[in-house]
Amino acid sequence: MRAVAVDPETVAPELVSLWNRSAGAEFPLDERLLRQQLALDSDPRLCLVARRPDGSVAAAAIAKRAARPGASGEPPKAGYLSYLAVDEDSRRRGVARGLLDEAASWLSSLGAARIEVGGDFYHLLPGRPIADGPGYAALEAFLRSSGFVGEGLEYDLSADLDSLAWLREPGGPPDRRYRFGYYEPAYREGTLRFLGECFPGRWAGEIREALSAGLRGSDLVLAIDAETGAVVGFSRVYDADSPLLGPGVYWRRLMGARPGGLGPIGIDASRRGRGLGLGLLEYCVRDLARRGVGTMVIDWTDLVDFYGKLGFTVWKRYERMSKGIAPRA
Repeated sequence: MRAVAVDPETVAPELVSLWNRSAGAEFPLDERLLRQQLALDSDPRLCLVARRPDGSVAAAAIAKRAARPGASGEPPKAGYLSYLAVDEDSRRRGVARGLLDEAASWLSSLGAARIEVGGDFYHLLPGRPIADGPGYAALEAFLRSSGFVGEGLEYDLSADLDSLAWLREPGGPPDRRYRFGYYEPAYREGTLRFLGECFPGRWAGEIREALSAGLRGSDLVLAIDAETGAVVGFSRVYDADSPLLGPGVYWRRLMGARPGGLGPIGIDASRRGRGLGLGLLEYCVRDLARRGVGTMVIDWTDLVDFYGKLGFTVWKRYERMSKGIAPRA
């Protein structure tokens, strides 16, 4: 079974169907999300599709080469295995190995020195998904046998906002020096300056690109120093009407009729230790509750105890994994 390189946007329905045959119960992918991720991403990518003799898709992979500047100002020498799915009847035949080898060769030709599982810009997963079922065990075994090494766990956390008792109590008085509110165009320059100084690299790039793609002002909450007008913190939030789907609502089909999400969230390092981060988090949860959100997800974090202070518990688990590859001279 030979894999052929294709434009993933031309086979999006088939990629969604293939994914859902393997992982749809735990990570139900839909065409709107996949097309959004493909359309917004600008990293070089390679999509490989293997078909059966009857023309149906049996396996597929998408690899990406990191091209955006990281915190150092230079693109990391990294590639990503962004998508990998193999139908059960095509496993244990070397199909996945062939896809991975071809993807690794392509990434090597672009100067990548390692491959990471997920975690790419406009990712679907932040790492290897950990879930019950033989397919997930087979994926883990395949990755480890292919040389991928675990680098730690990440989590999606969730809470039923209707059941959080603290939301029914009045909020504490905020520090008068700071205020929280929605992003407005007048804050664009200050927001991008804050992000570039405090969170250079991915988070700054994500917000910049989201603003250009039509991010709704109410989906970006800012912490403002009332004395100086400076932006000192931010948080992305989402609800069912958000024009851009964020990671917190990727798996919204499992979240009931009123899904919502949050992430990332960050505070200027010089302002930490004063309760400002927890205050911003509480403000955002209250805001989403006012919007009618029922189930809320905070994606891709290892700060289980921090978010647990407000009633969030582990919903999904992932393992960050990577392997080295020799870049071509």
